[in-house]
Amino acid sequence: MRTELFLALRYLRPRRSAVSIITLISMIGVMLGVAVLIVVLSVMTGFTDIMKEKLIQTQAHLHVTHGRYIIYDVPPIEEAVRKAGGVNAAPVIVMPALLQNGTRFDPKLVMGVDSAKIRSAMKIDSVLREGGSFDLAPGEAVLGSRLALQQGLRVGDKIVLHSSARLAEMIQVRPGGGVSGADGGQKIVLPTELTVTGIVNFGKYDFDRDIIFMNIDDAAELFGFPWGSATAVYGWVPDPFDMNQITTNLAEALPGSQVETWQTLNAQLLGVLAVEKNMMFFLLIFIVLVAAFSIANTLITSVYQKTREIGLIKALGGGRWQVMNIFMLQGLMVGVAGSLAGTIFGCLVIYGRHGIMHVVSKITGRPLFPPEMYFFNELPAHIVPGDVLIVVLSAIALCTAGGIVPALRAAKLDPARALRYE
Repeated sequence: MRTELFLALRYLRPRRSAVSIITLISMIGVMLGVAVLIVVLSVMTGFTDIMKEKLIQTQAHLHVTHGRYIIYDVPPIEEAVRKAGGVNAAPVIVMPALLQNGTRFDPKLVMGVDSAKIRSAMKIDSVLREGGSFDLAPGEAVLGSRLALQQGLRVGDKIVLHSSARLAEMIQVRPGGGVSGADGGQKIVLPTELTVTGIVNFGKYDFDRDIIFMNIDDAAELFGFPWGSATAVYGWVPDPFDMNQITTNLAEALPGSQVETWQTLNAQLLGVLAVEKNMMFFLLIFIVLVAAFSIANTLITSVYQKTREIGLIKALGGGRWQVMNIFMLQGLMVGVAGSLAGTIFGCLVIYGRHGIMHVVSKITGRPLFPPEMYFFNELPAHIVPGDVLIVVLSAIALCTAGGIVPALRAAKLDPARALRYE
C-alpha cells in the first residue's frame, strides 16, 4: 500500500508545480459543495432549534382543554397536571380580541394569565424590555415589542380592547333577514381599557406582533366568562422532549379533557422543517457529485497520460488491485483535502454570517433575513457534528467512487500494449 500511496501522491503533483491545476479545481469543487452543505444544514438546524425553543416558551409544554368549551373547575386540572409529573400548571384565557386605535381595529391575541404562576415558566423576566415587573394587576397589560412599535405605544399609555362576542350582544339578527340593535338599540357593551405597564420581546416576530398579556380576571370580564374559569390549563414538565408517560397519565386522570403537547399542536410545522432539511441535503449533494465527475474526468486523462508507466508497473509484477488502488487513492485524497477545506470554510461562513449578511444587505439595499417573513430577529445556525460527519463522509465516498472507472480502465491495460503506447 505504501507504493500505491507514493505513486498516487506523485501523480497528483506534477514536476513543475506543487499541485496540478486540474486537481486544484477538483478540490475547490469539493470544498464548495461541502461548505454549502454545512452552511445550509446548520442554518436549517438552527432555524428548527430556535423555532422549537420559541414554541416551547410561548405555548407551554402541554395544553389541557375541553375542546371549544370553557373550563369552569380549574383547580382539579392543575392538581392532575402536577400529579402526572408536571412541575407547574396555570390557567389561561387565550382568545382573539380587537385592539382599537382611533377608528382602526386590529385583531390581536389576548392571553389572560396569573402572572405569579407563569412568570418563571415562560421566562418573562428575561424578555421584559420595558416596565418594572410582570405583576399584571387588574387594569394592566403587557404588550409584545412589535405590537408596541407598530401602534406607537409606550409604558403608561392606555389601550382599548373589544371582544367580538361582547360586540355581538349589541346586535340582533332577525329570522327573516336584517339586523337591529339589541333591546331596541338600548344595550351598549363598553370595551375594556387597560394601562400598558410593560413591553416584552420573545424574539419571535409573530408572537411579539400580536400578543397582549393581561390579568386573567380582566380577560374573563372582557370575554364574558365567569371569574375563575379558563380556556385552557397550561402545564410545564421537566423534559419537554419526553412527555409520553406524563401525557398518558394525564389523559387517564382527565378522561373528559383533551391533552395536547406543543409537538402535536405544531406537528405540521415541525414536519415541514424536517422534510426541508432532508430535501436540502438531497439537492445540494449534487454539487459534490459534480465535483466527483470532475475528479473522474481528471483521472481518466491521467490514465491515458500514464499508460506506459502503468504498463511498466504491471510488467514489474504489479497486480490489478495495486494499479486500481493508485487511482482510487487519488480520488480519496482529493475528497479528503476538499472536505477538510470545505468544513473549515463552511464553519467560518457560519460564524461570520451576520457580518456577511450586513455587507450583502448594504450592497443590495434590502434585508436578506426580514423578521416579518421568517419570524426571528436574526439568522439562526447550529453546527451539528453528526451532520458535518455525514456530509464529509458522503463527499469522500463520492470522490473515491469517482476514481472507480479510471481505476478499472488502468487495471485492464495489457502490459505489452501499454509499453508500446505512444
